[in-house]
Amino acid sequence: MPRSFDASSDSDTLLGHGHNSPERLSVEKPLAKFPPKRRWRCAVVTTPVILHLCLAALYTTLFFAFWDYQAWKPSGRHKSGLLAYSPAWEAIKWEPRLFESEIEASNPFKGLPRPELDEAWNKLLGPTAVRVSKEDLDRINRTSVPLLDGSGYMAGLDVYHQLHCLRYVRRYLHKDYYNMTEEKNLGQHIDHCLDSLRKYIMCNADVVIQTFDWIPNFHRPWPNFRIVHECANWEAIEEWAWAHHFDGFDETLLKHPNFHPELPDPFDYSVSGNDV
Repeated sequence: MPRSFDASSDSDTLLGHGHNSPERLSVEKPLAKFPPKRRWRCAVVTTPVILHLCLAALYTTLFFAFWDYQAWKPSGRHKSGLLAYSPAWEAIKWEPRLFESEIEASNPFKGLPRPELDEAWNKLLGPTAVRVSKEDLDRINRTSVPLLDGSGYMAGLDVYHQLHCLRYVRRYLHKDYYNMTEEKNLGQHIDHCLDSLRKYIMCNADVVIQTFDWIPNFHRPWPNFRIVHECANWEAIEEWAWAHHFDGFDETLLKHPNFHPELPDPFDYSVSGNDV
């Protein structure tokens, strides 16, 4: 009679373990504690938990990576108002802008004196006087001249003072055309403006890279003046300034409480120090 085939017995023989061998029992005991049905239920319960933990870890990693990037990137200038408050910070929008500053390049603000140039500068410096609120002044711990109609206090965005200084120095280069030759305190005013511009440039230090090229008719490396800068959108600043502008020469809004006609004219810049 042929011998019957016992798959389990044959398998055990191939593996080298008997049905009741210690090795077989040691393998099967854990399986006896967690039968297949129970193992499936455990997987159903634990898989979503593990998945959520992984997602939480991923979100946490991404959050701190973004936080570190924000802290690392050179964007302190983007965090407007953290160190020096201005109500006009709300108008600041940063954008890349190409400066085409080649020596031979022209624009409305550059070149010899002419009516069109003066008109461009006058328009640029239009909204020099602006209204601010008492709350704005409190935030910088300052006072300012109140407007007589009670609408606010006199102020100016400092960028307009720097533009005024730049225009004044420019006019000095053509002082005969602008009839500045007889102006008293001219040297004081120019010196004040130049030093103010120096401080302003150093304060707003622009560290973009300028490159150099060899050109045929010059023996030294020549700077490439076409540079992309990170700039505040001027139109947005100008829009804010015009929205808060008032006429700084309107005597119904501004009148010195103790002005006397015998005060020196022109003004003596050497005694113009502010208390704060």
